[in-house]
Formats: sequence, C-alpha cells, structure tokens
Amino acid sequence: MQIEDSRAEILDFLKRRDASVDELSSKLGISSTATRQHLAILERDGLIKRMAIKEKMGRPKIFYSLTEKAEKVFPKAYSDFFKWIIRDIIDREGAERMREMMARLGAKQASYYRERLNGAGDVESVVELLNELGTFAEMEREDGKIIIKEYNCLIYEISMEFGELMCVFDMNFIGGLLNTRVELKNCIAKGDRFCSFAFEV
Repeated sequence: MQIEDSRAEILDFLKRRDASVDELSSKLGISSTATRQHLAILERDGLIKRMAIKEKMGRPKIFYSLTEKAEKVFPKAYSDFFKWIIRDIIDREGAERMREMMARLGAKQASYYRERLNGAGDVESVVELLNELGTFAEMEREDGKIIIKEYNCLIYEISMEFGELMCVFDMNFIGGLLNTRVELKNCIAKGDRFCSFAFEV
C-alpha cells in the first residue's frame, strides 16, 4: 500500500503511542485542519481508529491509534525468518524431508479449505478460491488436460531461493482440493512468467 509522506509520518508516530490532533499537527509542522484531513483518509482506509478519553474537566479528548490492519504497512521479516527455518531443516534433515513436509502441509491446507467447498471442488470453484487467496489464477484446457496457471507467487522470495521444493505445497494443495494428482509444468522460481499445474480431466 502506497502511503503519502505526511500520512506515513502519522502512522510512524502512532506506532510509538496514541496521539491527539494537536500532538500530530505539532509533530508534522502542519495545520490541525490539514492533519484532520490526513487522519480522515487513514481512518477511511481502516489504518487508524479514534477513541474518546475522558479528562478531569471539559469534553472528552479524541486520540488516534493504529488498527491491526496498519501492521501490514510496517516492515516485516517473515520471508527471512522462514528462510532460516527452511535452511535449518534442509541442513539437518535433507531436502527430501523438506519436500515431504511441504507435501504434507499442502494436503493439510487442502483439507481445511475443502470444508468451504463442501468436499472435492470443481475446477472453477478452486480457481475462484485461489484468486481469493491472491494468486491471480486462471484455467486453460490443453491436450486433454486442465492447466491452472498462477501469475502471483504468495511466497515469492522464499520460492526464489528454494525453487520447486516450495511448489510441492501448491501441487498438493490444488491436488487435494480436486482430489486428483497434479503435475508442475511451469515455475516462476525457474524464470517462467507463471506457475502452472496440470491434471487429467
């Protein structure tokens, strides 16, 4: 999410502590009117929320704080963290054990989502689910097979380091959803524009 500079400053400040319009205005060096405009946009986007704090005298004072959604705006090191875990498993137990683990996790995730699909899903409902998850998926038919293409890798940085080991998860996830054996045809980690998974009609 692209955040305008002044609004990014507000989020950075609120990461440390809740604040009023006056505090934020002073921190930014802009008018309270301009500050309120930025706050209104951040509130509309679901990144901040307001709360009224009752003071000893007078009307309650409005303070702003971050929402849970705002956490996504700040830098995270998830990819590096998972890379360390994956490297450690491969170093200690070997790549094949890692492959088995990814296959198991893919199948487990499929069984979780199959409840939403009321059993093994049809291809259209599976593609719809993949798109809900953010993979930019589409379906094609080719030589008597169905191909599901995913143009967005949800674990791109990890896949670029560990390659097809990570694709095993998707193969077993899609295969588990459809109750069929899935073959990897293309892989973003190998330089292809998309990952594709083929299976018999």
